[in-house]
Amino acid sequence: MELKLSILDQTPVIKGDNAATALKNSLALAKMADALGYHSILYSEHHGVEAYGSSSPEILATTVLANTKNIKVGTGGIMLRNYSAFKIAEWAKMLATFYPDRFILGLGKAPGGLKDAILALNGHKLPILNNINEKLEEIISYLKEQNYKDTELFAQPMHVSVLPEITWLGSGESSAKEAAQYGIAYSMADFIADGSNSEIQKIYHKEFNHTRYSSQPSFQVAVSVSVAKNEEQARRNAFGMVYQFVESRKILAPGALKSSEEVEMLMDTHEDKELFSALLGKVVVGTPDTIHSKLEEKALQYGTNNLVILSNMFREEDRIFTYESLI
Repeated sequence: MELKLSILDQTPVIKGDNAATALKNSLALAKMADALGYHSILYSEHHGVEAYGSSSPEILATTVLANTKNIKVGTGGIMLRNYSAFKIAEWAKMLATFYPDRFILGLGKAPGGLKDAILALNGHKLPILNNINEKLEEIISYLKEQNYKDTELFAQPMHVSVLPEITWLGSGESSAKEAAQYGIAYSMADFIADGSNSEIQKIYHKEFNHTRYSSQPSFQVAVSVSVAKNEEQARRNAFGMVYQFVESRKILAPGALKSSEEVEMLMDTHEDKELFSALLGKVVVGTPDTIHSKLEEKALQYGTNNLVILSNMFREEDRIFTYESLI
């Protein structure tokens, strides 16, 4: 099976370092991915947390688009509860104009941060959560230059020659159905989802509406991956990333990436040792000789060749080694 591989870059901050270094690492990784032939690279949104250095994926994506040649670049994603649908449509059309067929507009429903950060993003008021799908519908209308709610409002620039791809982010069946309803791509986060959810791809394809935004369905699976010269080292290299997954699942602000040694000491007496083991078990670990067959197994499990790879490592050279080993 020929895999279509992309990168999910969370711009990880290493304990003892800072966000400026993480952002420089993200740009260097994007240039490498462009040279290696990755399909796309996507940037996540996080606010007010130590773990991740990028709070504005649209700005990071713009910077990367300007510094690469072929790779598609996108947001992975913009959290709709925090922003105006009209403003998102405007800058998305700007990027689609400057970089036709290269910009991907990834959108999601998650908070993107803890309570104080979300309040600050929403004028210190609680966001309205029951209008997120309405915001998605509004964005699609502005991108396609359709009349929205009988207004004559339009999002500049008009007459964009190539509309941006839209990808809906989620981890379960309900989000897959929403993506299908609106005729947009779906990216499922296997690395944080409970169970395998292998039937979701079938549901998405069955319910895909070909008459809405895109005529063709696109189902992508985001997996966490660690590659090293031996599998035990690959497993240990993933400890810091998995510890952050545990913090997120417990609705805590993830800290900067810890070393495997520090995580090992923390988990020896940690009440969430079982959760840590379960999430570690979802990481695809391997060597340069074995990782391709393991990724193919994951692709077959979900019925798609479209995988996006997340690999946060305490040592940046280990993260680079992982991505270099996949292509």
